[in-house]
Amino acid sequence: MEKINNKITDFFELTRAYSLLMSLAPWFLVLMWLQKFSLSVLDVLLSFFGIICVHLGTNLLDDFLDVKRELNKGKDFCTIDFGNIDNKARLILNKTFSLSDVKKIIAVLYLIAVIIGVYYTIKVGISIPLITIVAALLCATYPVSSKYYLDELSVALIFGPLLMSGASLALSGRLQTNILFMSVSVGLLTAVLLHTHAIMDWEYDERAQKNTFCRLFKNKDNAILALKIMIILAYANVVICVNCGVMHKNALYVFLTLPVAVELIKSIKDYVKIKDVKFIPKWYLGPMEDWDRVQKNKMEFFMYRFYLARNLGFLFCFFAALACYMR
Repeated sequence: MEKINNKITDFFELTRAYSLLMSLAPWFLVLMWLQKFSLSVLDVLLSFFGIICVHLGTNLLDDFLDVKRELNKGKDFCTIDFGNIDNKARLILNKTFSLSDVKKIIAVLYLIAVIIGVYYTIKVGISIPLITIVAALLCATYPVSSKYYLDELSVALIFGPLLMSGASLALSGRLQTNILFMSVSVGLLTAVLLHTHAIMDWEYDERAQKNTFCRLFKNKDNAILALKIMIILAYANVVICVNCGVMHKNALYVFLTLPVAVELIKSIKDYVKIKDVKFIPKWYLGPMEDWDRVQKNKMEFFMYRFYLARNLGFLFCFFAALACYMR
């Protein structure tokens, strides 16, 4: 039993499953938005597992491509360095999983997602494969988009508008306008998560000549300003939609997440300006799981800010979903 538990734990670390809230929260929001429909339990479960497979596959593909990029430069596994983020692709670099294993896992995850996609195509129609093709193209062109500062945009589109539109179509058979508008805010907060990660990984990306959207702003101060603007736009979109009658006024519950947004901005500024900072998780900032292990691995400086950025999107979707339920 312990051996099985260790394998599950390794799989979760390999695929960075701690980031799943980033995709499951928008899915849950769509589910709550569609509560007036008579939803099939099978459809709910299949869409749930399909999103998980796509997300974990995309996470693993990102690490696989980064490791391959370093190997193509002539480095050995033991000399690959991802900068401050020293747990990135750890189980690939220490050869717990070979590159061949990783490719097989990616293939299986995407195959499951494709099979589920075929089911919804038969049930709903061509709109599902069209969305899937766009998402697949964004994934396939990721190595190219990362050369032109577009990788964050690609992922934001996948986990915002494309995910929520696809979930809406799969579960209800139609695209709901209010869901499409809310997906803009979700996409922006997905970009906030990636942008936060990129600010903390600035030195490695610069050394590796990785053109993240973050590096487009030339320095960290400008990148933090861009982070603030993305957060403001996410909230502003909700206000505009409520005023225009596209969303119910209950959608303004998302402003209960402002303490998390404020703490994220403050903390990322501290990351740039102050190095000796104490990290104290608080209940109103959202879940920060395995904190003891994070401290043991001396990764508080990264995971605290990552959790804040992730939880901002998660709690934003949670309160929007709560607003739908109470409507």
